[in-house]
Amino acid sequence: MGRTGNYQIPFDEAGNQLHYPEVWTWVDGKRGDVVWRDNVPFQAKLTYSGFSRGRSAAYLDFKDEAGKAVTFFMKDFEKVIPHLIGGAVSGTFIFTKRGMNFGCQLVEPAA
Repeated sequence: MGRTGNYQIPFDEAGNQLHYPEVWTWVDGKRGDVVWRDNVPFQAKLTYSGFSRGRSAAYLDFKDEAGKAVTFFMKDFEKVIPHLIGGAVSGTFIFTKRGMNFGCQLVEPAA
């Protein structure tokens, strides 16, 4: 199981969650800094947008209603599957860490 807890999560300057924290990242074709945010539960509707492979993990890409990217580890996506409606899931989420990689977990689906 991934570790959730008192650590920060990497985002790019545009507000997209980063699966792997680089010292810097690319935003709209320009070099930008990583922005570290506190790991707190959040409510959202996340829509599936594809899948990717990182350095040491495969993950699923989702976008929130504002178009910001969030990633799920395949292991954590398993809990999402029963709650997908039209490729989207609503509920309460939190981020998790596995090694140097970060992803999202469903805490509680919307009723």
